[in-house]
Amino acid sequence: MLTPYLAGLLFGDGTSHIRYYMVWIDQHERNTYIVEKAKSILESLNLKVYYYGFLNKKRAAVNSKELYYEFKELKNDPSKFFEYLSNDEKKEFIAGFFDAEGTVTDRLVVYNQNIELLKSIKKFFDEHGITSYIYKFGKVYGVQIYRRKDIKIINEMIPSLKMRHSILPS
Repeated sequence: MLTPYLAGLLFGDGTSHIRYYMVWIDQHERNTYIVEKAKSILESLNLKVYYYGFLNKKRAAVNSKELYYEFKELKNDPSKFFEYLSNDEKKEFIAGFFDAEGTVTDRLVVYNQNIELLKSIKKFFDEHGITSYIYKFGKVYGVQIYRRKDIKIINEMIPSLKMRHSILPS
């Protein structure tokens, strides 16, 4: 049931609760397009999506026992999930993960506490000739891409909505 993009997005910003087997994603209203994509994917899986706004956020939520347990398994070992994906599926996962956890400035950065997943993503980048670095920022880590040529490759290779909606360095 979990598509690679949805898995990356949920691992980054998803939440679940066992009551009613609820799984949801929240984003600031400036990133409504990300929640709308999650809504579209969830509906394509024949799930009833509760889509609504609150405060300055948008939420897409579903009640699904199957999705709840797949998400729970993903959270236990996301690097294992990532390693079993095909090359194209890894690109989709990274796109979802970047849409949840990524930052675009003069560089691209994906922040998370799961160092093993970040190492797997860095390894994927290395295999594609992209120079990236992992740094520690307090309690979290970040995979960073600095070089403009690498940013251009990532932007062409990874179908991230956040990258498409941002001004990337030229």
